[in-house]
Amino acid sequence: MVDAFAETLLETQEMLNSPNAVLAIQTNAPTITASAVSASAELQLQPSQTAFFQHLAAFAPSLIEDATMADLTALHRMGVACRLCGQFDMAENFYRRALGLVENEFGCQSLVAAKHRNFLAGLYFMTGREAESIPLIEASLHTYIRNLDNQHLYTRLTHFGLALAFARMSDTERAQDHYLRSELGSSSRLDAVDELHWSALPLKLMSLAAVKFEQGRLDESVELFRHCVIHEANEAWPGSIVVARALNNLATLCRSQGLDAEAGEFFRMTLKMKADLMDQNSPEYQLTLKQYQDFLKSTTDRKVD
Repeated sequence: MVDAFAETLLETQEMLNSPNAVLAIQTNAPTITASAVSASAELQLQPSQTAFFQHLAAFAPSLIEDATMADLTALHRMGVACRLCGQFDMAENFYRRALGLVENEFGCQSLVAAKHRNFLAGLYFMTGREAESIPLIEASLHTYIRNLDNQHLYTRLTHFGLALAFARMSDTERAQDHYLRSELGSSSRLDAVDELHWSALPLKLMSLAAVKFEQGRLDESVELFRHCVIHEANEAWPGSIVVARALNNLATLCRSQGLDAEAGEFFRMTLKMKADLMDQNSPEYQLTLKQYQDFLKSTTDRKVD
């Protein structure tokens, strides 16, 4: 099946690098709620994207059904691409197949199964399906405690994921319990390295989300947590324009939340990535550059005041 995925992966890469590709994560869009009948209906895709996903929907079921362990990476990459573009039903099918394969190959209690469960749980959380995400996150938590320990970073981050999920369901008691178990409060804030790299991005975002959670700013915490998918996207589709755009959106989000240090760092990461992908005189690069310059001016003006 590897060959069967090859052409699809190439076409997907082309779609993700389209100048007009629309992303599911936008800083000016409200978090999708569980009442939405179809999360993908929240987006107005470009005609080329619509045509691509209509074509994909026609043969994706057989592609997924016939997939083997050799197709694991391809399954995950397709799931991420669908998730980025708001095609959540298809993303779920790719994620579920990948999870089923690793559970069959390595066992439900394996670390690799926990990793893929978290991918699926993240999709559910992003689309307002917290009740479905919680059993998956809890299963991963048990795996981390069993295979690692209570204080391992993966265990603590998983506790925080549960805290957010329960908070979104208004279960304050369990949310607070898992938050305390995560030990991610401001007193033990996990600061990433001074110069951010991709490997530090999830930890940085979780740390910032935890601080917002502690401050009682749940919506802001959730938005930061949702953007953790950017790291997953960069691993699945490195060098894609949509990843650079998602990072740009994250910089704008941090600026809107008053996280100046992080906003500046994410703007610089975006500019570096876009410089590698396009001409620096292109409208898209220049737009990000202007956003960064406006940001620097605003922070300077505030310091003067």
